[in-house]
Amino acid sequence: MKFTKVCLSALCSLLLFAGCTSNNKAIITVNGEAITRGEYNEMINLIKNNPQFKNAPAAEKVETSPVMLMTKERVVQDLIVKKLLDQEYKKRNITANDTEIETKKQEIIKQLGSEEKFNEILKQNNVSQKRIKEDLANEVKIHKLVEATSDVKVSDKEVKDFYNQNKERFNYPERVKASHILIEANPELIKKSIIDADKDGKLSAADIDKKVKEEMDKKMALAQDVRAQALKDPKKFADLAKKYSDDKGSAQKGGDLGYFPREAMVKEFSDVAFSIKPDTISEIVVTRFGNHIILVEDRSAAGLAPFEQVQGEIKAYMEQDKKISALQKLFDGLKSNAKIEFNDPSFNPENIQKQLRAAAQASAESQKMMTPAK
Repeated sequence: MKFTKVCLSALCSLLLFAGCTSNNKAIITVNGEAITRGEYNEMINLIKNNPQFKNAPAAEKVETSPVMLMTKERVVQDLIVKKLLDQEYKKRNITANDTEIETKKQEIIKQLGSEEKFNEILKQNNVSQKRIKEDLANEVKIHKLVEATSDVKVSDKEVKDFYNQNKERFNYPERVKASHILIEANPELIKKSIIDADKDGKLSAADIDKKVKEEMDKKMALAQDVRAQALKDPKKFADLAKKYSDDKGSAQKGGDLGYFPREAMVKEFSDVAFSIKPDTISEIVVTRFGNHIILVEDRSAAGLAPFEQVQGEIKAYMEQDKKISALQKLFDGLKSNAKIEFNDPSFNPENIQKQLRAAAQASAESQKMMTPAK
């Protein structure tokens, strides 16, 4: 079974992206506090700057299109929930400090596999470091709020019962348990940094290529040195990973990647990891991420995974599921007790729904007129 690890913020869609333009006129009032047009525009612009939106057909980007109307309604609902949450944080004196935000960031990096992947996703979605910090802060506060208002603990019995009742979910393909040390070595990124540093443009193409090669050679030499240290004393592999690995997510755990199937890693990595015996340190493996040193620790044949191997994964999944349910219940309660006024009627979800129904009816009539009579 493959559990999807979901941040609680996923339930809220984009609502956790904070933003405020205090000088704008209120379009919605929640318990006497304003949601401004500026806040709405900021969230809409986040969506419009997403590559997926940019690649959508032009007809879907028109403000009156069904897609944009549904997006408008979702953003309105998200802004309302965000305002309700902000009010609840203030009421309960819930905050998030820098240490908590960094811890949450490292948790996500750990789930993704590397800081490089984390930054790549931010870049693909045009999310700034400032924005992700605000998002993570809100997620920290949500977790505190859930813990303050709900019991989300999972007992050992619940975990065992889940395993016994869902054994078909734990039929895995062949897997390997391994740790690794990554020395990042991306020639394109190195080249870009060299060009950026050459403010006066004094370097020729040949000079740049030479410097790239020199830097790549340094990276390889470091990887070779770290591997030699690991071979000399394999028990120090975890310490070496913490000290040298550029994969910060796994480095915190001594390079531990847990159990993974072949397709979970890039081909070059998996080919080696699945070809060497447990308690073996690999040669240096070069992938697009850089130079890897792999320590294979265990092999698991295809079939039903034993309970001891998956109990931690099950418990994490069940705790997350309880948190999401508790959060949804909390949202519903806050919303049902809130006084919500739509200062601008065009943002009232009921009016947006009327526009959607009208658009759907117009589309149906148009289709009917275009269909030849039999």
